[in-house]
Amino acid sequence: MNTAVKTEKHGNGWLWIAGAACCFAMMGVTVKEAVNVHGVNIFWLGFLRFAAALLFVSAPALAGFWSLKVYNKKYFLLRGIFGSAGNFIFFASVALVGLGRGTVLMQLMGVFAALSAVWLLKEHMSRKLLFAVFIAGAGIIVCAGLRMPTSYEWLAVGGALCSGLTITFISRLKETDSLHVIFFSQSICGFFLLMPFALCTEFPGTWTFVIAGLCLCFFDTSGQYLMTHGIRSCSVAVAGSMLMLGPVIGVIVGIFFYKEAIDALQFAGCIMILAGAFLSIKSSRKGCSPSPE
Repeated sequence: MNTAVKTEKHGNGWLWIAGAACCFAMMGVTVKEAVNVHGVNIFWLGFLRFAAALLFVSAPALAGFWSLKVYNKKYFLLRGIFGSAGNFIFFASVALVGLGRGTVLMQLMGVFAALSAVWLLKEHMSRKLLFAVFIAGAGIIVCAGLRMPTSYEWLAVGGALCSGLTITFISRLKETDSLHVIFFSQSICGFFLLMPFALCTEFPGTWTFVIAGLCLCFFDTSGQYLMTHGIRSCSVAVAGSMLMLGPVIGVIVGIFFYKEAIDALQFAGCIMILAGAFLSIKSSRKGCSPSPE
């Protein structure tokens, strides 16, 4: 078994997670601009994102710069399948629900991640950290409007569940496999997941499609690497709470660039999300310390 991947013993993992949240927010902006403004096919956009990422991580491995040997095949597949599904549902949520509301609903993954960590990983959560996770989760619900969700909004919640479980699977996979393998799992699973859907639709042979796909790959790749690196020195609960900063960025961009309306209720939800995120940072000295094996 590979023992090269060690959990770092410093408490700055939340900084990496915050950077990942910014990258994921820019992913939403890219999808909104490409699909809703320029009419790029969402299946081809997602397929190009996974194909480019697969090339990015595989080419250096073939050249001998790093190894993509998989040690934990079970969690490799679980991380890949749930991660790629949650990733593409995020794209669809932004296109179908809107940048602000879609990004907000998808960030319920923080709550699902914290709950799944307690259930699957037996991870300890202090009362302060538990409060931080749930106040941020409640803020997301408030920001969504406190009404019966539409079918598209339920789709976003399903994507959040996939992404929340993915965070937990990454936490398990990092014990045995490298950062590159963890990213490779999502890239290859997403490639084969979207291939049949893309091939059943017309190829969008435009420069807008190519540029949007490459930008999406850049932001997603950066976000995935930052998130995976951060989780190596943070608990799943802290990581999930910090990733909730993403919807705040999404709402702000949606208001100023895409003229999406925000009312007092949504603003209150954003404040609750920020409060939960910063409470998790305050708890990070305990939360970022690795649990004894």
